[in-house]
Amino acid sequence: MSSKLQNIKAVNELLAGNHKSQTRKSIYTGSTKTIIPEDEILERFENGKPKIWIETSATGTRTRVTQHDGFKSREPENSVLKTVQDALSVPEKCPKCECKMRNHEQQLNFKFWFKRKMCFECVLVEERRIKAKGEEAWNTYQNNIMSANAESWFADTDKEVELVKQSLKETVWGNADGEYGEVDISKQIERVESDYKKLKENIRNQFSEKSNGKK
Repeated sequence: MSSKLQNIKAVNELLAGNHKSQTRKSIYTGSTKTIIPEDEILERFENGKPKIWIETSATGTRTRVTQHDGFKSREPENSVLKTVQDALSVPEKCPKCECKMRNHEQQLNFKFWFKRKMCFECVLVEERRIKAKGEEAWNTYQNNIMSANAESWFADTDKEVELVKQSLKETVWGNADGEYGEVDISKQIERVESDYKKLKENIRNQFSEKSNGKK
């Protein structure tokens, strides 16, 4: 998606703060002109411009913002906390075999708990059982796993696409005279939505055809 947006030179310049109608002393984010406080900038590009920073809304909500090539992405500042909370949600024992989840295979146990709700050893046992049923059963199993992984990826990417769309909708320009306005890039947003929709349809159709025995 970003490669297609790169062709829109003027939009990219506006988002990066390099457009001729903008000043280099201010950074524009959201629907209004905002100067990012120095102590909220976490990382800068080589040219000195902010790459990652924290935005605080009027309600006190803090958001981590990352400037990419042509768009910004946003995520909760406490996303690391969520990762810790997820780890704590893993049970002490596998509900299927009662083995300890925090043993020498803890990393694999955690990985498969979030994906399959069982420990790594139970996944191996299940896969050996399916393989014993023959090639058709194994191919069906693999296809189902890949399809589930694709749906999980769609769930995450849906959020990223919304972030891209929101960033584009919030695009504004401003200059040293205090003048500013919005940039109409609705067609680009429609293209992002259309291309992503086609991508999902194509991937889902491929898995559907495999499930129906087509190659």
